[in-house]
Amino acid sequence: MVDPFGPGRSRGWVHSHGATLVELFRLVDLAWIFLGLWLAQLAEGIGWRDDDMVTGLVAVALFTIAAGQWPLYRTWRVASLGAELRRNAWCWLVAATGLAVLAFLLESQAKLSRGVLVVWLVLTLALMLSARIALRLGLRGLRRGGANYRLAAIVGANPTGQAIVEQVVASTWMGIRLVGIFDDRRPDDDRMIREMPIAGTLDELVRRATAGELDIVFIALPLRAELRIRALIHALRDSTVTVMYVPNFDAFGLLSARWEVFRGIPMISLVDTPHHGGSGLSKRLFDLVGASLLLLLLALPMLGIALAVRRSSPGPALFRQKRYGLDGREILVYKFRTMSVTEDGKAAFTQARKGDARVTPLGAFLRRTSLDELPQLINVLQGRMSIVGPRPHPVALNESHRRKIEGYMLRHKVRPGITGWAQVNGCRGETSTPDKMANRIRYDLEYINNWSLALDLRILWMTLFSVIDDPNAY
Repeated sequence: MVDPFGPGRSRGWVHSHGATLVELFRLVDLAWIFLGLWLAQLAEGIGWRDDDMVTGLVAVALFTIAAGQWPLYRTWRVASLGAELRRNAWCWLVAATGLAVLAFLLESQAKLSRGVLVVWLVLTLALMLSARIALRLGLRGLRRGGANYRLAAIVGANPTGQAIVEQVVASTWMGIRLVGIFDDRRPDDDRMIREMPIAGTLDELVRRATAGELDIVFIALPLRAELRIRALIHALRDSTVTVMYVPNFDAFGLLSARWEVFRGIPMISLVDTPHHGGSGLSKRLFDLVGASLLLLLLALPMLGIALAVRRSSPGPALFRQKRYGLDGREILVYKFRTMSVTEDGKAAFTQARKGDARVTPLGAFLRRTSLDELPQLINVLQGRMSIVGPRPHPVALNESHRRKIEGYMLRHKVRPGITGWAQVNGCRGETSTPDKMANRIRYDLEYINNWSLALDLRILWMTLFSVIDDPNAY
């Protein structure tokens, strides 16, 4: 394995011809569009027509615009392959959508059959993604052999700088070699010097950068060091190094943080929802399709449960309770009634306990198997809830904990769910102590910070097993 701190061989031909290779790869992507269209026509038994050239050129133009709007042809050295593939897929999806809209407006959809269109879009995407995967594998091979690397320096002998070192050492596929840590000040913790030896002062860093000995500089100084950061950036302008600032926002308690540009003003969203733009649309479609299918499949069993609840004890079959939903707004949540008493969740609320006398015999079974939650599929269709998300708490329970547990209300940055990450990790049922509630909130915020449809599917799969055997279900 190549030493991430070693001097290595020459940075090589790929490094010196990077701009040319980027343009070449841009042309290759455009060629895939035409190749995909031609192969789709062949698959449908149709020959190439003059109109196909126009269609291909329009698709190329739209893809080029999308790739410029959502930068695709930039350096992906410090980004994951998944991030690059998602960006590529998004740009092609935008281009395909624009092409479909133009075809509809110009009433030219008949010139390209639906079958050809689908095969073309899928095949072109497969070609683009396959090429990117092959390129990544090739670059990884070069970097393992000591070629195609970048020389990097870290400014700041502190925990953030140490974290960068750890990531570079663990990610040799990036092809980054560390020259060392540079700082004018001695770290507060002497152990930092032994673990990350200081290679020199900031003046030495600037000298090596202007001499062409560095490619990347990671600035890991704290936000309060603004004057030092500005002075360093100004000095580095006399070089061609790539400067990357690595802020330490851990103290701010980030939630789905992302970069934004507001009318030309750059800003960082420190606390936000992960469900914005395409992510929000995909989450909502997932909920609508999933809830609709489940209601169709479970309509008769739910009717049977409702009749059984009515017959087993006095009272309505459905129980409605006020809880906090998206953005902390009150919503009415539906459940099958499992108790002999009902509480609106706002004026008064007492959590169910093990052996609770209020729970009916049928209710105990419904709660243990989570069948009492099935009516919340209706809440999902209403847009009040999601299939997966933090479990909604009654209003009274929210108000009793929101000022005791830091970040409690942040769980309401997404719609509440029928099942959640906390529940499949053992935080289901009664939260009898502040520590238990704090642990549940920790899992909820972890879910929001790491949300993806893949995580939702994983939680649903884990829910199937947690329902079967969960000691906290009562």
